[in-house]
Amino acid sequence: MSVKISVPSLREFDSAFGEIGLMVGPRTGPNKRTKDDKEWYVVRRFLKEAALAKVFQCPLTIQKTYPPAPDFLLENANGAAQLEITEATDEADQIEMTKIELSNQSATLIGEFGGRFSEGASQPGRAWASDVIDAISRKEGKSIFQKASVGRHLIIYPNSNASSLLFDGDDEREAFAFLEAAVAKKRQDFIRATNGCLVHILGKEHIFLDVTGAVQIRPCLN
Repeated sequence: MSVKISVPSLREFDSAFGEIGLMVGPRTGPNKRTKDDKEWYVVRRFLKEAALAKVFQCPLTIQKTYPPAPDFLLENANGAAQLEITEATDEADQIEMTKIELSNQSATLIGEFGGRFSEGASQPGRAWASDVIDAISRKEGKSIFQKASVGRHLIIYPNSNASSLLFDGDDEREAFAFLEAAVAKKRQDFIRATNGCLVHILGKEHIFLDVTGAVQIRPCLN
């Protein structure tokens, strides 16, 4: 049975979620994380930030759904909405993260296990922006970008060597500036591809709302 969480108010947000989405387990081993674990972790963080930004209004309910539907169905005071979660990453970086965990080394260098930036990176924000664009492109033709009777939201979670090299909020905002410039060059293409779906980025320091439209940038508050 699909999990359904009801949040009466922002004050009761954390207690309503309880342990669901509070943390995500390791990549390997008997208790390794699942796809659902990762999606609940991201949607919990995103929903609280979005509620604080008044994108959604409590009371709300969030329910896990399964393909071909988008990942979550949200019902709130502003109506119903579909939410899709996706990572902005790179395959080589993901393989490296698993190898690092398996190595049990207390400290490693980025790129040491085959990921990007083994020789350093002067502007990791450019790769961060490129990862986000790739994440949007992967959803072309998928259900989240198809017309629906409810609102649609794609939530992108950067998780890569590029995001690891953004050390503070200033780095993250600089990375987003690269993304804004790239979107501006092909704005009509993005509008056609997303087909009315709003695209958001849940960063480490900021939440970036409606990144292909009326952009809002807010510091993460939780």
